[in-house]
Parts: sequence; structure tokens; C-alpha cells
Amino acid sequence: MDFLGIEKFSLVDYDEKVCVTLFSGGCNFRCPFCHNSSLVLEPKNIKGIPFEEILTYLKSRAGLVDAVTITGGEPTLMRDLVDKIKQIKQLGYLVKLDTNGTNPQLVSFLIEQHLIDYVAMDVKNCLRLYGKTCGYDNVDVDNIIQSIHLLINSSIDYEFRTTLVAEFHDAIAINEMGELIKGAKKVFLQKFVDSDQCIKKGLHPVIDEKARQFQRILSNYVASVELRGY
Repeated sequence: MDFLGIEKFSLVDYDEKVCVTLFSGGCNFRCPFCHNSSLVLEPKNIKGIPFEEILTYLKSRAGLVDAVTITGGEPTLMRDLVDKIKQIKQLGYLVKLDTNGTNPQLVSFLIEQHLIDYVAMDVKNCLRLYGKTCGYDNVDVDNIIQSIHLLINSSIDYEFRTTLVAEFHDAIAINEMGELIKGAKKVFLQKFVDSDQCIKKGLHPVIDEKARQFQRILSNYVASVELRGY
């Protein structure tokens, strides 16, 4: 499978690292607030980037770029993801994986094989509202739980992140989510920004005051809770 997009220079996708960001196509969620709707809904309509071209570019940036962030869509759906990461690692890059946590077996393998250096996992909401929030009623929350526990108990650097949307998140849900990720090292609460690229139009961000309230709630469960975009 080809990557469908590339950002050749980013200072925001991997904290404190200069990185190249690669975008995979397709996703097993349909989060209404997702701003990569074309990658999720219409990946077949996007021309892929030959991986050899990506490798050539990465070779040309050696010493100037620290890392490669692999995001989506949902990257763990790529059948040849492991092979692609191996080739990227052979060039000396750190690799960060963005994932929705639905494939704990693959994430575990990548960690065990030292193929990834950082994981950012989206924790959409409390389990009670997970299906509604990710736009997929039959989500296997057991996989989500496994991925959360995997990261909390591993030695890899990681973060959990939640995009706050007024229609999906309130104080009760955030408290339940805190129980879900209790003992985690770090979570980011991200401000939702509406755009024409979102899967569903007309959603609203959680206001600043409530975001700070949610931050205080999660601080009872997580060592570091930071607001992103507020």
C-alpha cells in the first residue's frame, strides 16, 4: 500500500523533533470530527506516492530531519507497514506512530522489535460513548483497552490524546475516561477546529473554561495533562 500524503517539514507532529509526516489512507473509524475525511472516506481517489520516492527524499534529508511520523487514516491497516518502517529505520530516523489503538497486536510487535520510538494513541472518549464518538457502533473496545494497558506498561515513550468536541464530551464522560487511562504518563486535550474537511459539519469545540475543568479532572488520574490548541 502506498502512502497518500507527505508533509516534508513539520515542527508540530513529533514534540521537540523536526520530522517528515507520512499519511496513510483508509480507517476503520468514522469520527465525525476527523479533519482528514478524504483519506478516510475516499482513499482510492487519491494518488499514492511511490515508497521509493519517499525513501529518496528521506535520504536527502539525513542530518536535517530527526524523525518520521506515520499517521492517517489508520496506519496499522497498511499490510506492509512493518516492512516500510524497517526501511525508514535503516536510514537512521526515529519513528512515531499515530494510531487509534484498534490493533494492539501490531503495536506490541513494533515495540518489541524496536521499530517505533514514540506512540500517540487517540483515546476518543469514555467506553460508554466510544462508538458514538468514533462513528462506528461495533467498535471492539477490548482492543482499545489492550492498547491503553500496553502503552502504560511499556517502556516506550507515548502520549494519549483526546480531541474535545462539545457534542461528545462532558465532565462525566471525562471522569470515566480518567478511570480508563488511570496511571498514564501523559495526555493531551486537543481543541477541535471545524473545517470543510471534517466528516460531519457543524460540530463545536469545547470552550476554554470547560477544557480547563476537564484538565483538572484528568489530573486526578494522569501524571501530566496538557491542553493543545487552547
